[in-house]
Amino acid sequence: MDEILQRWVQQVDGTYLLVGLFLGLFLLAFLLVRFLVSWLFSSRARHQASARVIPMRRRGAWFRWGKSKRRYRWRAPSPLWLVVLAVALAVSFRSDIWPEFGGKHVLTGRVTHVRDGDTIEVSGRAIRLNGLTCDERNTPLGDRATAVMRGLVAGRVLRCEFNGDRTYDREVGRCALSNGQDIGAVLISQRLCGRCARYDPLRTYAAVQREAGRFRGAMPGYCFALW
Repeated sequence: MDEILQRWVQQVDGTYLLVGLFLGLFLLAFLLVRFLVSWLFSSRARHQASARVIPMRRRGAWFRWGKSKRRYRWRAPSPLWLVVLAVALAVSFRSDIWPEFGGKHVLTGRVTHVRDGDTIEVSGRAIRLNGLTCDERNTPLGDRATAVMRGLVAGRVLRCEFNGDRTYDREVGRCALSNGQDIGAVLISQRLCGRCARYDPLRTYAAVQREAGRFRGAMPGYCFALW
């Protein structure tokens, strides 16, 4: 967790996103507390008002609370907090940010096979590179990405970190060369693959994609995210 936060803060975009995340959590907590307080006071007022028989009671009438008098006008709690909470939860789950904060399983091994630009096999284990999208094989850009990936990693030792997710027979993670260079970032910088924003919630590849320019291949719909 600490390593992820440190790596995130080192990026300008990640710092803004981290601040926004904490502000969003604070806003959600504030709205929840506000709703609970409003609900408790309104329930108490309705209970006390129903215990008295006051003829021709009108809205805004005076009620006696102990020795003092207070003017009470009940208002239903605003549903705004429900809308904000629903949107925030939808965005957070849609962005697949939670696996990034889980424990990381690390594998160091030799590349035994390259399936395509975003899927390789290390020590016989299939790995789908997280946050990366490449065109399929038998397409011009997809074949180029596969060839470059094969020349980059075939037979070499990689260090891979898994986030715990799986897609079909593949484990999801990111891999780096012995010098620490992320192989996904290499293919994005060469404009052979693109950043899949939904599966890159920490914006690890955001700066690389911005420098490389817009991805020229087909961007899948599942890669869409608000950031």
